[in-house]
Amino acid sequence: MGANLTTTKQLMGKRVVGGKRGKRIGKVRRFVFHPSEKRCIGLLVKRPDAALMFHRKDLFVALDGFHVNDEGDLVVHDDSEATERGAIKALGVNWEKCVIWVGMPVMTVGGELLGFVDTVTFDCSTGAVHSLTTENGAANDAILGKLTIPGSYVKGFKRGQGVALVQAGEYQGETPDEHVERGAIMVSDDALGLVADGGVAAAAGKASAVVANKAKQGAGKAKEGAVKAKKVVKGKLEEAKPGAQKFADAASEAIDSGSYAVGKQLGKASGMFAAFKEEFDKASRGESDD
Repeated sequence: MGANLTTTKQLMGKRVVGGKRGKRIGKVRRFVFHPSEKRCIGLLVKRPDAALMFHRKDLFVALDGFHVNDEGDLVVHDDSEATERGAIKALGVNWEKCVIWVGMPVMTVGGELLGFVDTVTFDCSTGAVHSLTTENGAANDAILGKLTIPGSYVKGFKRGQGVALVQAGEYQGETPDEHVERGAIMVSDDALGLVADGGVAAAAGKASAVVANKAKQGAGKAKEGAVKAKKVVKGKLEEAKPGAQKFADAASEAIDSGSYAVGKQLGKASGMFAAFKEEFDKASRGESDD
């Protein structure tokens, strides 16, 4: 990874401090992306609840509003344009249209779903997206592996496809299809040709490559290697099948309800990012606040 690149996973959970004495502010828990450009514009910091009882809203910190010290903590600059409204004004963005990429569906221009955003790698200085990694749930990742998509393939966030983006308070319960506005992270159709990292499918591909190499050395050895490779791959697929089936049975309902929760949060103008992950997780587990 380049010297100026970082990932959402590397920064997630990092301690955030500020002020002359380096007072603890909270921990990184979200990453905010530009409404129409493929770049990260800042992050959200979860602050401790006041008196351990009263919830405090997340603090927005612009990407150029902090630096990392020798201890690995994020130090927020003592500058009016480093956080909150001052930062948003300086960035010149419509806060209500900003997007949290992690957790959003990844779709090709042709309409193929490739999974959901797991990790985004971006430039620390400019926020430009270098690449993103998708996930499909633990069971599917074990079989298919994770897909890393180069930034050159990434088009950015687009409304019209993907999960439902529901305006807060506009509809309750079931949202009529004709009123649903959708959104997803769009990528080039070329992403369909990428090879996933890890997983049984990747292992199968490697096994096939080994077999092909053996074929060049001798047909007899190649046949023996092919039989062994087939048994190994078949065994791994059988091991993964129960988990994959369990995931598949719950996937449709969990993803639909989880996506609706994501859209519900994206549509909120006030504190719209605060409960993003919690809502998604609860919906995926079938839980409710009702």
